[in-house]
Amino acid sequence: MEAKKYYEITGKPTEELVENFNKDNNIFFRFQNPEWKLTPESRSWGMIYGSEEEALESAEEDGLTEEEAVLPGKSCMDTLEGVWSWADQFDDSYVILVFEGEDTGVNGHDDEYVAEFIKPIAVWSIEDCYNYLYGEN
Repeated sequence: MEAKKYYEITGKPTEELVENFNKDNNIFFRFQNPEWKLTPESRSWGMIYGSEEEALESAEEDGLTEEEAVLPGKSCMDTLEGVWSWADQFDDSYVILVFEGEDTGVNGHDDEYVAEFIKPIAVWSIEDCYNYLYGEN
């Protein structure tokens, strides 16, 4: 049985959309597994951990406090171009989730933004984002 997808592709990035989203202080971009549903309570932890619990259990031995190990929102960037610097860490099973959020003021493990998820705005395929960014339309 195929897993439920919470985030289906809703369109493609366009110059107008990207410019408007990039300018909006409450819009963020992240690579998202479409089978993982986000809520305002969603948190982030390093990609080396399989769960929030594992991150908390490993925090001390990894030299992190619990607050550093589990971030108070979702890792993201404020522009499509900014999030793209992590593209090599994700395959085509992920999507680019554009979401409305609230910046927590916390920086992530790789100096990314951390925002509280409010609601999805757009969902784009990695391939369409690549084509938009590198002009292969």
